Amino acid sequence: MSESRETLIRLSPTGGNMNQIDTETARQKAATGDRATFPMDPGARRRAFLVLTLGLMCTGFSQAVVYAILPPIARELGLSELQVGSIFVLSSLFWLITTPWWGRRSDRLGRKTTVLIGLLGFSLSMLLFTFTLEAAKAAWISIAVGFPILIVTRSLYGLIVSAANPAAQAYVADRSTRDERTRAVATIAAAYGLGATVGPGLSASLVIVDILAPFYFCVLLGLLSAALIWFFLPETERPVPSREKKRMRIFDRRIVLNLANGGLISAAQAVMIQTVAFYMMDRLVLPLDDAAQYAGIGLMAASMATLFSQLVIVHRFRMTAPALERGGLGISAAAFLLLAFADQIGPLVFALTMIGLGQGMARPGNAAVASLVVRRDEQGAVAGLSNATNAAGFLVMPFIAMPAYQIDPALPYFIGAGLLALAMTISFIDPNTRRAGTKGFDADDLDDPMQQI
Repeated sequence: MSESRETLIRLSPTGGNMNQIDTETARQKAATGDRATFPMDPGARRRAFLVLTLGLMCTGFSQAVVYAILPPIARELGLSELQVGSIFVLSSLFWLITTPWWGRRSDRLGRKTTVLIGLLGFSLSMLLFTFTLEAAKAAWISIAVGFPILIVTRSLYGLIVSAANPAAQAYVADRSTRDERTRAVATIAAAYGLGATVGPGLSASLVIVDILAPFYFCVLLGLLSAALIWFFLPETERPVPSREKKRMRIFDRRIVLNLANGGLISAAQAVMIQTVAFYMMDRLVLPLDDAAQYAGIGLMAASMATLFSQLVIVHRFRMTAPALERGGLGISAAAFLLLAFADQIGPLVFALTMIGLGQGMARPGNAAVASLVVRRDEQGAVAGLSNATNAAGFLVMPFIAMPAYQIDPALPYFIGAGLLALAMTISFIDPNTRRAGTKGFDADDLDDPMQQI
């Protein structure tokens, strides 16, 4: 096919009326052979995926900025490590609950509209969060008042921003074949890594102006990202509706172990992100301003390694999704052990770099496995569940990692290594993960999806 269905519809006399598109026919065609649900010519698809990747950069940028800069601000305001972690707990809970809902909702609203909702919610939540920190720093409000407001404003992040990632993942799944799926998912995952790579370096420069300047920049970046998606991301076809009304459940036997692994990967990442700024302050005996910059350097190194994994290793070596997941888990587990023993800036940054490298392999590998073991008409639902696991660790780990840190600063990293070792074990024993790596396997070929067990 020389042109995509999307291009043909855009040029049709009807103007691409979504109601006139026979999505069931599209699904049936896609199920015969290795075809994308909505085929696009390679050039148009590359441009669309690039727009989506650049549009989602703000999410990675903000996470890197918040976790590098918030701990020093929090100590200045008199907040403890546990209080800092608890700011994100309710947000993570909402993310966990609403992400599957947004994934299913994107089947009706369209992927593009759902991504836009997430990006606009991102700007709103970041703006309110920053205003609250500004008011507390200036003593316009007491920290006793500001602390619960910080929790509420950050919760908006979990409620609304959770719309963007599952819709984006489902968008690329709709427009990629089974053999392309792992690389396509990794490309979208690279959006987070790209933003997180740029974030610490740019925020370190903006901190010179004001310590909250990077937060205001996040708000601007979110609005620019929404504009980019609005004007340049093509979507003229609705997602394929499910053949069944039955909702995909978290305990669906095809994906339950995969989702558990996603939660373990998220938990290990939460351990590192939530403690690394405190760890550098205490291990290297740094003042608050220097700690923010050193933590930014470490997180930037980790993000660059993540980006390298997602854009080079995944695309160059064309590993299967299970091999990618397992390789990343092994690298990350070893790096966590190194981090536990590091007490100088060089080994600390090297360990963080290797953690980023492993995470950049494990996370897209895990997401691709989930996408490969379900049907094409279930991509929105599975993307929502898969992305919900990103929040699972951030919901639980503050109550484990922060008390462990107070016992011994190295203890959270031993916990992280153990979680990743458990995830690698699950990856090897899960029969559906093995099937995802089997050449020629296609979930749409099965009349009964439960035959995959």
